[in-house]
Amino acid sequence: MIEIKKIQDIDAFNYIKTVKGFTETQANDELLFFKVELETTVFLKGKGVSIKGPIFSKFLSGSGITKWLGAFDGEKLVGIHWHSIAYTGNENLSDLKDVFDGQLYADNEDIARELHKEFNRQVKGKFVVNYSFSFPGDDFDLNFMKSLGYTVWATIDWKAKGKKLRTPGTLHFLKRIDEQGEKNKMSAEELKQLKIADLKRQLEELNAWT
Repeated sequence: MIEIKKIQDIDAFNYIKTVKGFTETQANDELLFFKVELETTVFLKGKGVSIKGPIFSKFLSGSGITKWLGAFDGEKLVGIHWHSIAYTGNENLSDLKDVFDGQLYADNEDIARELHKEFNRQVKGKFVVNYSFSFPGDDFDLNFMKSLGYTVWATIDWKAKGKKLRTPGTLHFLKRIDEQGEKNKMSAEELKQLKIADLKRQLEELNAWT
């Protein structure tokens, strides 16, 4: 029977090193390229609105709450999965959150699904959007991710920065919407009013000191 438990960074590192037959440097590089991509500046162009910047870096900053989950068959670690939860809009103005997950490695597809099932149980109803990546060379490909409910919302021609452990190809930006989170999602006007109220509060605090 597979049991899912919280694990530490070192456990994930050792799993990658053992399963992939990597050196310590290769295992570190395999885990690092995902983090590098989260910190990379991207340019998203939409109808009337364009966004440029490291929009996913919030999941690695102090505001992001990160966690590794490990799948165990008895005492043996047989799969790992990472996720991080951060505030929607990159600002601590409400209880609304987004989640980013990835780095799914497992001995087989059934274990991968068990990991995602537990991840989903832990975050269900707690986020607006769940983002993810589908990289060239992932153990579980784009079709697998689609089977979990993710959809593609953007793509880029990609090659790993630094050490080239992965073959260049198409990087798919994925997302899925939490039904409860979508119901709780603020409109642009509501978010604007929250920001105005927060600015007024800051001004009042400044005036109190003058």
